[in-house]
Amino acid sequence: MLLLWLVVLFLSPVYAVTVNGDPAQREAPICGAIKEPFVFWLWSRMAPRAKPTRATRHAHVEAVSFETGDGKKLSGYRVGAHDGSGELVEPKGYVLMALGNAMIADQMIGELSAYARAGYDAYIYDYRGYGLSEGKRRINAILEDYREIVTDLNGKYQRKMLYGVSLGGMVMMNTIGAGVDFDAAVIDSAPSRLSNYGCPDRIDPVNHLSEASATKLLIITGKRDQVLGPKDTRELREQAGAMGAKTYDGENFAHPYMDRMYDVHLQRVRLVQEHLLPPASSR
Repeated sequence: MLLLWLVVLFLSPVYAVTVNGDPAQREAPICGAIKEPFVFWLWSRMAPRAKPTRATRHAHVEAVSFETGDGKKLSGYRVGAHDGSGELVEPKGYVLMALGNAMIADQMIGELSAYARAGYDAYIYDYRGYGLSEGKRRINAILEDYREIVTDLNGKYQRKMLYGVSLGGMVMMNTIGAGVDFDAAVIDSAPSRLSNYGCPDRIDPVNHLSEASATKLLIITGKRDQVLGPKDTRELREQAGAMGAKTYDGENFAHPYMDRMYDVHLQRVRLVQEHLLPPASSR
């Protein structure tokens, strides 16, 4: 869990380095030469093993891949846009989900079926080093990967929707901060900052807010979140709200996909869908 990483970062000495988008340096650690690889190793042990049949049992799901700028193959899945009778249709746009740290793509792709039924292609990729994806598990590399993925998808679709949970929220905020075009984004339970724990402040989600992008955002947090509490998430939610973003601090919300009651989970799902999908009359 992200909380485990924050604890390790806090207790460990800091040896952060600055890395740009140079493919040769993409996998260099930026939150400590020892800490970052070690914590990602812990995270990866919490994630389930890849099991493609978990994904392909869902209708209209197919395996996809993406080659990064440094030549690594990222594996993922797409749910194809379809109509009410289940026939594939020309997609109106896409939604891309960036996962939490202990999730893998085949586990979560079914969660995006509603977007495919509404006429949008939905994508999930395993982070590098997770599931079936190649490469080393490094923050800088993941951020560069998602900037490239979004740029590639933007060249193929009209409507562009982004959805990040937990670590994925940090990833999506950095992607947005890199200047990619998007129509709507949901950031669910992302930390406001990682610089307090030894990472460079250039990756702090709160530093990637802008007046132009905030009005397209929904920031969700939960009062019962035991992974990232109010002190971790409040600043991002409040600053985004002050810039015009929609915000929701759920009274009964825990960390994403960890809500104890199914009706609470469904409430969260509806919030996300209502923000990302245009009104039914305009779909």
